[in-house]
Amino acid sequence: MLITVKQAAKMLTVSPSLVYALVADGTLPAVRMGTGRGTIRLDDEDVRRYLEATRARAARSAAPVEHDFQHLRVS
Repeated sequence: MLITVKQAAKMLTVSPSLVYALVADGTLPAVRMGTGRGTIRLDDEDVRRYLEATRARAARSAAPVEHDFQHLRVS
């Protein structure tokens, strides 16, 4: 199903301007509909795949965080 930039931004929890940038650099595939510049539409499955890919990439790059709680005393 084709969705608007605003709907894609809501799915990704980002601003519409970031979605436009992702479309402009080819990261997110999109189609233009209408005459002239037209309106941009994205396939919701492409948006879901992008979201899953970014989640997977974030999970791989997340290193465990070690905390030094010297100020805490456990008795």
